[in-house]
Amino acid sequence: MKLTTRNAEIIVAIILALCSIALMVKSAQNRIDWTVEDNMGAGFMPFWLSVGMLICTIITIFKWFTKRSPQSTDEKPFIDPEANKYVYVTVLSLVGLILGTAYVGIYISLIFFLFFYLKYFSEKSNLFITIFSLATPVITFCFFEWLLKITLPQGISEPLFYPIYDLMY
Repeated sequence: MKLTTRNAEIIVAIILALCSIALMVKSAQNRIDWTVEDNMGAGFMPFWLSVGMLICTIITIFKWFTKRSPQSTDEKPFIDPEANKYVYVTVLSLVGLILGTAYVGIYISLIFFLFFYLKYFSEKSNLFITIFSLATPVITFCFFEWLLKITLPQGISEPLFYPIYDLMY
Protein backbone atom coordinates (compact mmCIF):
# COMPACT_ATOMS: atom_id res chain seq x y z
CA MET A 1 0.00 0.00 0.00
CA LYS A 2 1.36 3.37 -1.07
CA LEU A 3 1.26 5.95 1.70
CA THR A 4 -0.72 8.76 0.13
CA THR A 5 -2.17 11.76 1.90
CA ARG A 6 -5.57 10.05 1.70
CA ASN A 7 -4.27 6.88 3.36
CA ALA A 8 -2.33 8.82 5.99
CA GLU A 9 -5.46 10.74 6.97
CA ILE A 10 -7.50 7.61 7.73
CA ILE A 11 -4.59 5.86 9.48
CA VAL A 12 -4.01 8.82 11.80
CA ALA A 13 -7.74 9.25 12.43
CA ILE A 14 -8.12 5.58 13.42
CA ILE A 15 -5.05 5.71 15.68
CA LEU A 16 -6.33 8.88 17.36
CA ALA A 17 -9.79 7.34 17.79
CA LEU A 18 -8.27 4.28 19.47
CA CYS A 19 -6.12 6.51 21.71
CA SER A 20 -9.23 8.52 22.62
CA ILE A 21 -11.11 5.39 23.62
CA ALA A 22 -8.13 4.15 25.65
CA LEU A 23 -7.89 7.50 27.45
CA MET A 24 -11.62 7.49 28.14
CA VAL A 25 -11.41 4.00 29.65
CA LYS A 26 -8.39 4.93 31.75
CA SER A 27 -9.95 8.21 32.89
CA ALA A 28 -13.19 6.46 33.81
CA GLN A 29 -11.26 4.46 36.41
CA ASN A 30 -11.14 7.73 38.36
CA ARG A 31 -14.09 9.89 39.27
CA ILE A 32 -15.35 11.66 36.12
CA ASP A 33 -18.25 13.59 37.62
CA TRP A 34 -18.41 17.11 39.01
CA THR A 35 -20.18 17.80 42.27
CA VAL A 36 -20.47 21.01 44.25
CA GLU A 37 -19.10 19.36 47.38
CA ASP A 38 -16.14 17.53 45.85
CA ASN A 39 -15.53 19.64 42.73
CA MET A 40 -14.38 17.68 39.67
CA GLY A 41 -12.89 14.22 39.89
CA ALA A 42 -9.38 13.34 38.75
CA GLY A 43 -10.68 11.78 35.54
CA PHE A 44 -13.11 14.57 34.61
CA MET A 45 -10.92 16.68 32.30
CA PRO A 46 -9.05 13.79 30.61
CA PHE A 47 -12.32 11.94 30.00
CA TRP A 48 -14.17 14.85 28.42
CA LEU A 49 -11.15 15.97 26.40
CA SER A 50 -10.92 12.41 25.08
CA VAL A 51 -14.62 12.49 24.19
CA GLY A 52 -13.99 15.71 22.23
CA MET A 53 -11.02 14.15 20.48
CA LEU A 54 -13.08 11.06 19.62
CA ILE A 55 -15.86 13.21 18.16
CA CYS A 56 -13.33 15.06 16.00
CA THR A 57 -11.80 11.82 14.74
CA ILE A 58 -15.25 10.41 13.93
CA ILE A 59 -15.95 13.55 11.90
CA THR A 60 -12.60 13.11 10.12
CA ILE A 61 -13.39 9.46 9.36
CA PHE A 62 -16.86 10.42 8.06
CA LYS A 63 -15.31 13.11 5.82
CA TRP A 64 -12.78 10.57 4.59
CA PHE A 65 -15.48 8.07 3.56
CA THR A 66 -17.59 10.76 1.89
CA LYS A 67 -14.51 12.46 0.36
CA ARG A 68 -15.50 15.86 1.73
CA SER A 69 -12.04 17.05 2.78
CA PRO A 70 -9.16 18.02 0.50
CA GLN A 71 -6.96 15.35 2.12
CA SER A 72 -9.48 12.58 1.47
CA THR A 73 -9.13 13.05 -2.28
CA ASP A 74 -5.38 13.71 -2.38
CA GLU A 75 -3.51 10.76 -3.91
CA LYS A 76 -0.09 12.43 -3.83
CA PRO A 77 2.58 10.81 -1.64
CA PHE A 78 2.21 11.78 2.01
CA ILE A 79 5.92 12.48 2.35
CA ASP A 80 7.73 13.98 -0.57
CA PRO A 81 10.45 11.51 -1.64
CA GLU A 82 13.06 14.26 -1.29
CA ALA A 83 11.99 14.80 2.33
CA ASN A 84 12.48 11.12 3.23
CA LYS A 85 16.16 11.62 4.00
CA TYR A 86 15.29 14.39 6.48
CA VAL A 87 12.73 12.18 8.17
CA TYR A 88 15.20 9.29 8.42
CA VAL A 89 18.02 11.48 9.74
CA THR A 90 15.67 13.05 12.30
CA VAL A 91 14.32 9.71 13.52
CA LEU A 92 17.78 8.14 13.72
CA SER A 93 19.26 11.12 15.54
CA LEU A 94 16.37 11.13 18.04
CA VAL A 95 16.91 7.40 18.62
CA GLY A 96 20.59 8.20 19.22
CA LEU A 97 19.60 10.93 21.68
CA ILE A 98 17.34 8.54 23.59
CA LEU A 99 19.93 5.76 23.69
CA GLY A 100 22.63 8.23 24.65
CA THR A 101 20.45 9.58 27.44
CA ALA A 102 20.17 6.09 28.90
CA TYR A 103 23.94 5.60 28.95
CA VAL A 104 25.76 8.93 29.23
CA GLY A 105 22.90 11.15 30.41
CA ILE A 106 20.71 13.82 28.87
CA TYR A 107 23.19 16.68 29.07
CA ILE A 108 26.07 14.99 27.24
CA SER A 109 23.69 13.40 24.71
CA LEU A 110 22.00 16.75 24.09
CA ILE A 111 25.33 18.36 23.23
CA PHE A 112 26.05 15.74 20.56
CA PHE A 113 22.48 15.67 19.28
CA LEU A 114 22.26 19.45 18.86
CA PHE A 115 25.70 19.68 17.29
CA PHE A 116 24.95 16.92 14.76
CA TYR A 117 21.41 18.10 14.01
CA LEU A 118 22.33 21.74 13.54
CA LYS A 119 25.40 20.83 11.50
CA TYR A 120 23.31 18.60 9.23
CA PHE A 121 20.24 20.80 8.80
CA SER A 122 21.28 24.40 9.34
CA GLU A 123 23.55 26.78 7.55
CA LYS A 124 24.73 28.46 10.74
CA SER A 125 28.40 28.99 11.46
CA ASN A 126 30.44 26.44 13.38
CA LEU A 127 30.86 28.97 16.17
CA PHE A 128 27.10 29.43 16.55
CA ILE A 129 26.46 25.68 16.45
CA THR A 130 29.13 25.03 19.08
CA ILE A 131 27.91 27.78 21.41
CA PHE A 132 24.27 26.75 21.03
CA SER A 133 25.08 23.05 21.51
CA LEU A 134 26.96 23.80 24.72
CA ALA A 135 24.67 26.52 26.10
CA THR A 136 21.38 24.64 25.74
CA PRO A 137 22.31 21.76 28.09
CA VAL A 138 23.73 24.26 30.60
CA ILE A 139 20.50 26.27 30.58
CA THR A 140 18.47 23.05 30.77
CA PHE A 141 20.57 21.91 33.74
CA CYS A 142 20.11 25.22 35.56
CA PHE A 143 16.37 25.22 34.93
CA PHE A 144 15.62 21.65 35.95
CA GLU A 145 18.29 20.79 38.51
CA TRP A 146 18.83 24.13 40.19
CA LEU A 147 15.54 25.99 39.83
CA LEU A 148 12.96 23.17 39.85
CA LYS A 149 15.05 20.62 41.80
CA ILE A 150 14.18 17.93 39.24
CA THR A 151 17.02 15.58 38.42
CA LEU A 152 17.19 14.48 34.80
CA PRO A 153 18.89 11.23 33.73
CA GLN A 154 22.66 11.54 33.95
CA GLY A 155 23.84 8.00 33.26
CA ILE A 156 27.55 7.37 33.68
CA SER A 157 28.25 11.12 33.59
CA GLU A 158 26.66 11.65 37.03
CA PRO A 159 29.99 11.89 38.94
CA LEU A 160 30.88 14.90 36.79
CA PHE A 161 28.00 16.79 38.40
CA TYR A 162 29.00 16.19 42.05
CA PRO A 163 31.15 19.34 42.28
CA ILE A 164 28.30 21.39 40.80
CA TYR A 165 25.86 19.90 43.32
CA ASP A 166 28.28 20.85 46.12
CA LEU A 167 28.13 24.45 44.92
CA MET A 168 24.35 24.42 44.49
CA TYR A 169 23.44 22.88 47.82
